[in-house]
Amino acid sequence: MALWDKSQRLQGPLLEQMKQLYGPRFPIEVRHYLATWIEAQMWSDIDPDIPAHEPNARRLFEAMLIALQELIATYSANFITKTQLEALFAHMKGEYIQRPLELVRVVQMCLVTEAELVRKQEEFEKSNNRLTPSSNSNASQIQQLIQNIMSRTEGMETMYRTLTAKHESFQIHYQEGCRLEVMLHQGGGFPPDQLGKYRERKQLIDQIVAKDAEEMKRTIDDLGQRFLECLEEVGRTHHLVVAVELNNWKQSQRLFNHEDDPNRNELNSLQHWFESLAELLWRLRQLGKQLLITQSRAATPILQQNDQFHTITQHVTKYLQELISESFVLEKQPPQVIKTSNRFSATIRLLVGSKLQLHLNVPEVVGSIISEKQAKALLSDPSKVLSSSFTSGEIVNHQKAMEYNSQTGVLQCNFNYMQLRRIKRNSDRKSTEIVMEEKFTILFRSKFTIPGDELDIPVMCQSLPVVVIVHVTQQPAAEATIFWDNSFAEPNREPFVVPEVVSWPRVSEALNHYFQTISGRGLTPRNLDYLGRKLLGVVGMEEDIIQMSVTRQQMCRDQLRGRSFTFWEWFYKHLDLIKTTLKREWVEGLLEGFMDKIEAQSVLLQVQPGTFLVRFSDSEAGAASVTWVAETETGDKQTFHLAPWGKHDLTIRSFADRLHDLHHLIFLYPNRLKDEVFGPYYTPQRVEARNDGYLESQVTITMPGSHTRTPSNPASPAPSLYSFVGTPNPHSPYSMMSSGSSRQFNGTPDLTGFPIPDLGPSLGLNQASSFDELFDGSIPPPSN
Repeated sequence: MALWDKSQRLQGPLLEQMKQLYGPRFPIEVRHYLATWIEAQMWSDIDPDIPAHEPNARRLFEAMLIALQELIATYSANFITKTQLEALFAHMKGEYIQRPLELVRVVQMCLVTEAELVRKQEEFEKSNNRLTPSSNSNASQIQQLIQNIMSRTEGMETMYRTLTAKHESFQIHYQEGCRLEVMLHQGGGFPPDQLGKYRERKQLIDQIVAKDAEEMKRTIDDLGQRFLECLEEVGRTHHLVVAVELNNWKQSQRLFNHEDDPNRNELNSLQHWFESLAELLWRLRQLGKQLLITQSRAATPILQQNDQFHTITQHVTKYLQELISESFVLEKQPPQVIKTSNRFSATIRLLVGSKLQLHLNVPEVVGSIISEKQAKALLSDPSKVLSSSFTSGEIVNHQKAMEYNSQTGVLQCNFNYMQLRRIKRNSDRKSTEIVMEEKFTILFRSKFTIPGDELDIPVMCQSLPVVVIVHVTQQPAAEATIFWDNSFAEPNREPFVVPEVVSWPRVSEALNHYFQTISGRGLTPRNLDYLGRKLLGVVGMEEDIIQMSVTRQQMCRDQLRGRSFTFWEWFYKHLDLIKTTLKREWVEGLLEGFMDKIEAQSVLLQVQPGTFLVRFSDSEAGAASVTWVAETETGDKQTFHLAPWGKHDLTIRSFADRLHDLHHLIFLYPNRLKDEVFGPYYTPQRVEARNDGYLESQVTITMPGSHTRTPSNPASPAPSLYSFVGTPNPHSPYSMMSSGSSRQFNGTPDLTGFPIPDLGPSLGLNQASSFDELFDGSIPPPSN
């Protein structure tokens, strides 16, 4: 199947991420109409960073225009489509006629990201061990099995009705035969000819009864065999629905719990299968019970009772109980990091809620928090949950009745205001464990009763592991515990066992999945290689890290060499920076991200002065740094590194506006005009006066002129109006600190001659030329 066909089958957040790839740079309509042509071209043979490849890129660009022209001719009779294609042709020609290498870059990024999204979708459609058939194959198999069971059940019900009619006839003849037997035995006073008639009648009745008994025995034996064959199909269906499809859904939920699960809609399909199977099991159970009653009534010396139906009914009842119990699921998991006193929510759903009249006796669901040790104890003795002391904390708003929606057929319980008031820590925690590594789970339990039946079914389900914190500063360490558990826990494990050592390829895949799910765009191979070398402490490119392994100690506990933070804290805070302030720039591919400082210098020295790139800081967690190349006074190239901007800085003035302020930054690496790629994100300038006559001021970023000179910008423009200049404090939104590839700029810059903010006409000030002018009395004091 073509990549584009698979891409259109993506679901949920994966589909949304695919849609975000396309826009004015590369309209999704072009991708659709030219899907076959695009996927047939050798885009990977062209490196958009090598100018010598431009002729090949131009040939591809011109071929694309020709393909669009051919489509226009094909749809000449369809006015709407023809008009749309003509607009696309004009747009693509205007966008890339001067820069065909940029077209190659965009198409490469789209195809690679599409393939990655499709791979992840297919990954979650497979079973946990990757050996079972695909979800689509399972769906058709389950549907066929359900149809087979339904046909078998209907056939057995028909046979049972026939058996019932035969049983009634048998009872009538059997009773008549018994009366005749008594009469003949007594013989009292009947004429000889009458006795002869009774004997003949008795012989006829005996023949009828024997024949009926034989037919009934054959029917009962046949029903028993059919029941056993039906149970085999029930077992296979139960396995596919519960052990495969439900577990796949739970696995997907575990991997996507920090964001919306793309397979959440699959729960509706699961409910259809659960309810269909539950109805069939109920009919089989009722049929088994009726057969037992019929047999007990028909038990005679001639017709012996078949005991197998008692065993069969027990098996059916067990399947039904297990199905109802397994259908009690957490549709929406609680957060896996819970802060005490904070509200959190969860949603419980019963996947057989609209059948068996279970919604008529709506039960109450109770939630509680239990420790890892208590979760293990439940495996051996589920009855422990009934003890009031079986808890590790106090949750308020933890009891609620389920609600049935007759429109959707969903029976669920929404806990919207749960709150963990206190937690009981494990005093037996290992000495190597910290508080943020202690795992708990939220346990939900209830009991369902099928109306008109003696069957009571206790149910329970546990949330994914949760870590309890008391302060937001503990969040990164807690997230590290959850990341490791979600990524590397084996299916059906003992709570909450997880390996301590994992191969780097698996860690790399998990980091990429985590980053992509939260940020909207995955990491490049270069990003992941840099992360691996940083995590493993490998210096240089000579050593291959593919065969290396990572310990949880390395990732989550040990501080990085020469730093005051762990690898995970550094990684997590960069991701948080993207999520809160830089997501659109990241999704658009405007940030290099995880990149070695030396590599950044190397690539920039190969391009024209005024080119810059954006990378995550190596020395600060949760900060982005701009590296650019400039021309020195001697005509040589030199790279500089801007002091990193953190979340606080970018909250005060946005990233795009900061880049806009720095006029010496002209090209985003390798050759994209800054104003073209970041222009849509610039904040419009406002100069109108307020109602009180004052003018609004704003913060503008400036740099010392000696570090901003480029050939295309030989003299830096005068700093913008309302410029604030301060000391090179990396945490200050008003200052910039520069370091060259061969020198470091330290100390407080000389402020003499630097402009000060224009405070507006209301203060009686024009833009001062220096701080000295402001304080030497040459500028009059403001008038009120």
